[in-house]
Amino acid sequence: MEQKPRERSSRYDVSGNVEAEYVDAGQVVLVNKKGITDLQSLQRIEEEALAQAYELLLSEVRVATPMTCDLLRHIHTRIFGELYDWAGRWRTVWISKPGITWPAPDFLERNMAVFEKDVLLKFPARVLKEDDAFSEAAGEIQGEFLVIHPFREGNARTIKLLTDLLAVQTGRPLLIYDESEASRAEYIAAAKAAFKRQFAPMRTIIQQALARARRER
Repeated sequence: MEQKPRERSSRYDVSGNVEAEYVDAGQVVLVNKKGITDLQSLQRIEEEALAQAYELLLSEVRVATPMTCDLLRHIHTRIFGELYDWAGRWRTVWISKPGITWPAPDFLERNMAVFEKDVLLKFPARVLKEDDAFSEAAGEIQGEFLVIHPFREGNARTIKLLTDLLAVQTGRPLLIYDESEASRAEYIAAAKAAFKRQFAPMRTIIQQALARARRER
């Protein structure tokens, strides 16, 4: 009796993947450990978790602690571990926004290994004595990371926290970003420019955030 060939599952099939599950029909609130069903409550809890993560990580990370992918995973877990099962691991789903499709999950392990070797480890704290050097490093780190977008959610918050840890390692204050709508749009534009390896816009944002932090210290 002739057997039918087995159907291959689609590489885009995310059924059963908690990273692709939402609690609402509008698909704005991801499935979470706390059973939160409205976006405003979820965002408030995330902000509280972010503040707690800052407090913990600032006490954990030392001057000699290297900036690595393991640290990035640890940061993400500290922020989102109480909320999401996928905290601290590279995403396993495709993600996109209008005009942007981030790298396939199949290649994230390799992409992040290259990011660690060619970007993170290129900028140890000891070589960032001048503000220009720090801003250039932080701009490239944030830009390259956001191009890869390795986590399901929380990429910008994660890389900003890592950049703040690097700032503290170099004797600088925590960066203060302009949170206006116009400045948020500029940050998104800077992240898009990084796809073309144009890091000057992100470097400018870092310079402004550092200057603001010093004024408000």
